[in-house]
Amino acid sequence: MENTSPQNPMAPVATPRRTASTGRRHSSTRELVLRMVEAQSAPISTRAIAAESGLHENTVRGHLEHLLADGYVACDSAPAGGRGRPRRLWSARIDSAAAPYAALAVALAASLAQTSTEPEIVARAAGRAWGARLAADAPPAEDGDAAHRAVVEVMREQGFAPHDDGDVVRLRRCPLIEAAVRHPSIVCTVHLGMVDGVLDGIGHSGEVALSAFTAPNECTLRLNVAS
Repeated sequence: MENTSPQNPMAPVATPRRTASTGRRHSSTRELVLRMVEAQSAPISTRAIAAESGLHENTVRGHLEHLLADGYVACDSAPAGGRGRPRRLWSARIDSAAAPYAALAVALAASLAQTSTEPEIVARAAGRAWGARLAADAPPAEDGDAAHRAVVEVMREQGFAPHDDGDVVRLRRCPLIEAAVRHPSIVCTVHLGMVDGVLDGIGHSGEVALSAFTAPNECTLRLNVAS
């Protein structure tokens, strides 16, 4: 079965699904639940996921429990508003494997800023090479919409937690946040180059712009892909 579009979570899109700890690929429904959690800027309740997805609350709860056990999501309890057990709130778990590289990213960005006469040009070229590698095994996109979805999927896989609003994609997490805060012009330009490289790799082009920190912990990617 196919995955779902970030713009319409119930619409099918051919993108890879992740795997459970057993090695089996997620069902399309489990991947949908995970992506809905990842798209949130704040923890979300089981009931809210069920209401937004149209799935039964027990179905959502079962998938969340598996995702929790597999390390994809985290769970906290909200204070109870009255009688009964506290609500459970779900959030995407940030991959801590990238943490050891955060200081390296800061050092590299600082070095580029100090040693290059054109640091943003170098940064965008590096990003293009990165994006090209990410798209190396991807098939050509059939049209602009497919190319748009492919870019959003790459941003998701790289840890940006994108929320797709059409021409505007809100990036709710930055995997290199420490470096981005200190050297936004360089780090954000690398990310722009990555989008360029992905589009090139799947046979498309487009107008892309990235605005840093347009909201707390959020950047805005404007993505207009040619048809």
